Amino acid sequence: MFYTYLFLLLVFVVFIRPISTLIHELGHGVPALLLTEGKVTLYLGSYGDPQDSIKINIGRLEIFFRKNPFHWKIGLCKMHDENVSINNQIFVTLMGPIMSLALALVVTYYVFFTNLNDDFVVLLFFFGISTYFDFFANIIPKRKPIELHDGTVTYNDGQLILDLLRFKNLPPEYEEAIKLYNDNEFLKAGTMFNELIASNHKMDYLYRLAISAYLNAHDYQKAKLVNEEFEKKNGKTNFDTNDYNNSGLLKSYLKDFSEGLKDYEKSLELNPDNSWAFNNRGYTYNLMEEYEKAIIDFDKAIELEPEHAYPYNNRGLAKIKLGKIEEGLKDIDKSMSLDKDNAYAHMNLGVYYFDMGNYPKALEKFNLALELDENTYEIKERIADAMEQLGK
Repeated sequence: MFYTYLFLLLVFVVFIRPISTLIHELGHGVPALLLTEGKVTLYLGSYGDPQDSIKINIGRLEIFFRKNPFHWKIGLCKMHDENVSINNQIFVTLMGPIMSLALALVVTYYVFFTNLNDDFVVLLFFFGISTYFDFFANIIPKRKPIELHDGTVTYNDGQLILDLLRFKNLPPEYEEAIKLYNDNEFLKAGTMFNELIASNHKMDYLYRLAISAYLNAHDYQKAKLVNEEFEKKNGKTNFDTNDYNNSGLLKSYLKDFSEGLKDYEKSLELNPDNSWAFNNRGYTYNLMEEYEKAIIDFDKAIELEPEHAYPYNNRGLAKIKLGKIEEGLKDIDKSMSLDKDNAYAHMNLGVYYFDMGNYPKALEKFNLALELDENTYEIKERIADAMEQLGK
């Protein structure tokens, strides 16, 4: 009898759970294919990790099966279309639990209302338990975030549906704020997002949008206030890698370097491949004049995203400050080749000329940086320093 139970347990873990997880994720994936035009990816056995998986492509459907079926108790469906209506998102999200429930009811019928072989009934019984579990575990909303492979977070199906329904009930100001954000009217957008939060629409997504808008508007004090409220909301339990990165960046701009570094560290714990966190931490080390540490981070950021302009100009400045002039100038040239309108590359080149005592050339570069982006960090102070040296 012991070995019989052991065998049934093994079958449950190796076969039944993976099958019920697959059916649940297909419940999301098939409607996603029908309602969107982009690729749809299913992960069986992970929350978005394609490593150590078998990949299968069926048209626009991409499935990653984890090689170890003991991990198949979890899964994830990802739609690659950027603009999916809220109604379609709700439908796709709801269909996963519905598919689990439908299968559970069919299995229940065959277990209790048909005359099947006893051994087969036992297997179906366990399969029914698995599908009922998938339904209730996903449909009952849970505020505890699910950490994805890339360091971001999501929530179970029930909570996502509740959040999406709240989005449907947001006032018209939300759409107006989104339009302002997309039109680069960041300060106005941040103000409207913040007003929505203040009117008791305290959704994580609105906090993230408000912080992002204020950061892009270079209003770091307002970004800090929203960030502090966001931190208190759930004690940072809902912070993902990008939340910590943004938190670290605004603290760096406000010269709270030690707290900023803590946030970058947490961001990289959640996602060791977050190139923006490496770049921003390196930028913070530059501000602290710890150039050796900065170069290590910029090297990693460039390794992860070799076509990203900012780590090159930041590394160039660090090398110049360490006396590696030719290497530093080469990095800044590389940055400009990737983004000719990169204000920070011109500012850092101005810093080089300033340190060399060529104040007219430094002022020229600083003014160019100001022209490209008037909010370039501390550019007006650098212009004032250059003008002071020129006696203007």
